[in-house]
Amino acid sequence: MVVSSSSSWPIFAVFSILAIVLLFKAITTISEDRYFRQRRIIEKLNELAELMPPIENPQFLEFVNLLKTMKEAPMIIFYDSSNIDILRNHICNLKFIPNTLPRLATISFDRQGFEMVSSEYPQIPNILIDLEPLKSQLSSNVQNRGYIIYQLILMTRARICAALARNSLDFWAMQQDSIWTGNLVGMRLDTRFPDANLIFDTVGNDQIYNRMRGWICGSTFFVRAGVVSTQFFEQVERLMRHRQSPDSAIMTYLCGNRKYKCQKLPHWIISSSDYFLAKRDIVPVVVQVDADQKAMSKMELFKKSRFVFRHKNGTCDTSAFVRIRHSIRNALKDKMLADPRSPEPLRTRIWYKLRSLLNIDPYNNKRFLQVHESLI
Repeated sequence: MVVSSSSSWPIFAVFSILAIVLLFKAITTISEDRYFRQRRIIEKLNELAELMPPIENPQFLEFVNLLKTMKEAPMIIFYDSSNIDILRNHICNLKFIPNTLPRLATISFDRQGFEMVSSEYPQIPNILIDLEPLKSQLSSNVQNRGYIIYQLILMTRARICAALARNSLDFWAMQQDSIWTGNLVGMRLDTRFPDANLIFDTVGNDQIYNRMRGWICGSTFFVRAGVVSTQFFEQVERLMRHRQSPDSAIMTYLCGNRKYKCQKLPHWIISSSDYFLAKRDIVPVVVQVDADQKAMSKMELFKKSRFVFRHKNGTCDTSAFVRIRHSIRNALKDKMLADPRSPEPLRTRIWYKLRSLLNIDPYNNKRFLQVHESLI
């Protein structure tokens, strides 16, 4: 028996409709599941934020007044005991760069780290803002516990930045997993951009990520004290408590408002780990090393890449700094992309062109707010 093509159309149509319905239901289920996971993260983060004691206590104000005695804006590193080895290494890195260590200050997020740094480096201003009591509020089986703690740390940093700016302190915020190949502070970027309230590093690489130009990395940035900078970081915290976005994405979004007067630095001055994805013709003054390291610790990655500036006996290794530019150029070769340009389909280019012409999020800042949604 032969079935005519005309009689098979109803069957095909039914199966097509059924497939579309099932696909739509699957997508909707995934979206709903993600939405509720996001809400749980935000709710838990808000609970922890309410439990956090006030930042601006007498000890903090004393710390601020001490930093004000420095001739130039202090460089503040946020840390805890989990990355003390990287902090020690960074201090040795800065030892070979003039006018850096006298400007260094540290803020610890746990007591163990605070006591270790206070004992080993008594000359460095150091204060404890203990997050361990808040972390203990999260049971080990809480979904996305690690991510919630990560967001808590970023939110605390934003709150601290607002407090420092409110108390009339210009400062640099930095990370200990950054490698300095030259003298960043000697470039006097804060005076080179006198009208900027905020100066930021950016993600990406000059050879790749055209759609990410201007997206803030947030590993190294300068804050000029005042009402505007205070409001900026208060808004960062406020938005972190309402949506699942990292502080860097929110800072990028806020910098779209001209009143904040943000300045973004070129990649030859400061680069994120995206530097390692493409050619290394130019070695930046500062490179943040935040490459995927699931198979090894950050210090093991540093040893493999020859980014270690500290001998086992605790003394600093001069030769490591002498060869650091060579080490940067040759590190993480397995991360290099064969073709970093990543060509886009024609429809994608047309879509972005139309958005640009209509002035619909032309710099993709709103899109950056969603970058962490796939992590949970």
